[in-house]
Amino acid sequence: MCNKLPSFLVTLTCLLVLPACVNLKPVPSQTKCYTLGPVEAQVPDAAIAQKAPIYVVCPQLPTYLDSAWLTYLSADGELNKLADARWAEPLAEGIARAVSLYLSRAGVGSIEGYYPWPNAASKSTRLSLNFERIGALESGAVQVVVRWTLKQSDGTSKGGRYNSDNLHWEVGQPETLVAALNSALRELADEIGAGNTAP
Repeated sequence: MCNKLPSFLVTLTCLLVLPACVNLKPVPSQTKCYTLGPVEAQVPDAAIAQKAPIYVVCPQLPTYLDSAWLTYLSADGELNKLADARWAEPLAEGIARAVSLYLSRAGVGSIEGYYPWPNAASKSTRLSLNFERIGALESGAVQVVVRWTLKQSDGTSKGGRYNSDNLHWEVGQPETLVAALNSALRELADEIGAGNTAP
């Protein structure tokens, strides 16, 4: 009788616990995915296709941005993630794609490709982006500071430094953060376009 009591208790416990697990109802995910760049498509102008091809190399980002989550910095430097808000693609790939689309819209040149795709044209101009700062602060400010270099196939290069002004987001609202970053990338593309046409 003593030997059968523990096995009976184990069986009884399993019979009571397992049906409770089966009756769990799945909860739909509340996570939203975001991507950078213009939403509406634009057909390239024929005049742009005549310009020198540009390839956007892998942007250099601060390592703390390797996360798939949208993040912001608190006043004491702590990195906080926005609940239920993720990037739809790695941030470096999203930035390279968005900048290439904004450059195309600005009429800078024909976009040959962008990271992570290989550079097919040996005579293309290579655009390097080195982000010193990119991100949101708990205060509501959005900071984007990037050094850019356009290296021509003949070895000559042009460069500059973009520093965002007056960009803000509503803390806790990922849509406003994405909009502010898109605004900065659009301004960066315009600055690169102006630098590319300057003598």
